[in-house]
Amino acid sequence: MVDFGTEISKIMPLILREVTRNQMRILAKDFLSIPHIIILDLLLEKEPCRMTELAKALGLTMPAVTAIADKMIRLKLVKREHSSEDRRVVEVSILEKGEKTIRRITAERRDAANAIFSPLAKEERRQYLALLKKVYVNLRQRQ
Repeated sequence: MVDFGTEISKIMPLILREVTRNQMRILAKDFLSIPHIIILDLLLEKEPCRMTELAKALGLTMPAVTAIADKMIRLKLVKREHSSEDRRVVEVSILEKGEKTIRRITAERRDAANAIFSPLAKEERRQYLALLKKVYVNLRQRQ
């Protein structure tokens, strides 16, 4: 009998590598990295975000997030400013170019996901998505 954990530990790195390679091709057009996309995704959901929130979401230090934000500012994707309520707090907001960029990338990622899972029947895709959501909830609860 095949051990589930053994098989998952073999196949998941291969799948993640291929998905990451695909994502990097999409992001390379804009000279962006995965942390840039995570920030744009977060800002699209909740704007503005404090720099400390971004650092926590990325699991990075403040200096690392500052360097990432600096590049995004140079690319005119986001802006950084002090909070009107507390000048010590630095907030980041998405700009129009950033919003257009993340919406385009999201559409490209959706199309890539549809292509990757095209061998599966509609019901298989639905079941797979339901299982992934369960796994995600479990991961979040373990934190």
